[in-house]
Amino acid sequence: MTDAAGPHPVPERDPAQGRGPGPERVPEKQAKQVEPGRLAYLAMLGTTTVGALSGNVINAPLHRIQQDFGATDSQTVLAVSAFTVSMVIFVPFTGWLCDRFGTVRIVLGGLAIMIVAQALAAFSVNLEMLIVLRVVQGIACSTFPPGVQRALVALWPSKGQAAMAAWASAIGVGQAVGPPVGGVVSEIFGWRAVFILQASLCLLLAVVIVVAVPKVRGRQAPIHGIGMAVLMIAMGASVLLVTLVGQRADPLAEAVVAIIASLGLVVYVVLATRYPETLFEPRSLLEKRYIRGTVSAGSTMFIMGVCLVSLPLYLGERLGLTPGPVGLVVFAMAFAMAVSGRLTSWLSAKLSMRTVIEMGLGVLILAPLVLGWWTSRESDSAAVQVAVVIVLLLLIGAGLNAGQSIAAYAISRSLAAKNSMAFGIHNTSRFMGMATGYAWAALIYPLGAPVLLYAGASVVALVALLTTVIGGPAGQVEPAREPV
Repeated sequence: MTDAAGPHPVPERDPAQGRGPGPERVPEKQAKQVEPGRLAYLAMLGTTTVGALSGNVINAPLHRIQQDFGATDSQTVLAVSAFTVSMVIFVPFTGWLCDRFGTVRIVLGGLAIMIVAQALAAFSVNLEMLIVLRVVQGIACSTFPPGVQRALVALWPSKGQAAMAAWASAIGVGQAVGPPVGGVVSEIFGWRAVFILQASLCLLLAVVIVVAVPKVRGRQAPIHGIGMAVLMIAMGASVLLVTLVGQRADPLAEAVVAIIASLGLVVYVVLATRYPETLFEPRSLLEKRYIRGTVSAGSTMFIMGVCLVSLPLYLGERLGLTPGPVGLVVFAMAFAMAVSGRLTSWLSAKLSMRTVIEMGLGVLILAPLVLGWWTSRESDSAAVQVAVVIVLLLLIGAGLNAGQSIAAYAISRSLAAKNSMAFGIHNTSRFMGMATGYAWAALIYPLGAPVLLYAGASVVALVALLTTVIGGPAGQVEPAREPV
């Protein structure tokens, strides 16, 4: 595949250059050549948007799905959560696949699976079939975070942090348009049409990527099969545990899952210590830049999850808004995420990325506290109440973009994330953050204590800020030189 400017294959990191496979880099000589065109760049970002869209596009018509299949509330929720759970489980593995076979190939494979799973979901005959297909969609979508992030770094090295800001904005676009699109399409054509739309978008992106995005070679990336399986089980049990806690499940079931998660992590650490050449040395995760990027990314996803679950309930129950206005209000947060990417990049250039992420996390400490206080008070004017909520959501959205984009750039430059499994664990932590945010909202919202609910989000942001501040700068990382 070539760009309009001519052929320009982009080799990945040679395994001889280091123990673990690293983020794909363009050799110095080839970096001077013309990078892929704007169409290719937009296609890769669009894949991120469609991935985020796939996760929440069925939220709006969920009640109609429940009615059609005669399911209970808890059964219906599985159609949403199954997507996220399968993503958390498979992201470490798909990170390795990106190393072994090349990011563009794996992203295309994910799109192909997504096309089939989305199309079949439109013809689901029962809820069980739909849930299984949502699991498959989540697995397919797990190829997008490691694949797109690494492709952006490899194919557009001149963009640097701006590419990661655009990537974070692409997530915001997906989060923004998911509920409104799902609601409008299902209202006009029925909920099954939502999956047809998604399949069509994935097909369009796949065609553009095949035509416009150059291939990125894979490389030898050894893997310890048992260790990978144990890690996936441990991660799956961990996200299941937080979901069960949020749903106030049977304590015995929670205890069993907690034991499985704990044993899985212990076994994985033992295996990784014995076989660092095929897994990775656990101590490598203690790198300052890797820890900070992972904590910041997970924290922002936690805050996003809390807001996405609790605010629609508040606006509908307390203020009596219908689904349309509720969607528009919540849209403010995702809108700010989508449009603040340029601001994040500009501030990072004028100040520094460290300063900007500290500012963003500071906003994420204060704004949720104010949101908790504001939504706990009685107001005579619903219009005033909504207006203040929108302003706070705009601030939170800008803070989320700063936290996610800079964290993603930091991870792309970390030494730890040169190992595909470490990179996969980073992405798993991001989705674990959102799942934990959902669980926290499910646990606290019924108590009628919004201050406590949003204070939890502020505390998580404070932890991320302290992680960033303590210990000083992370230091410079010399770019890897590749053989020409």
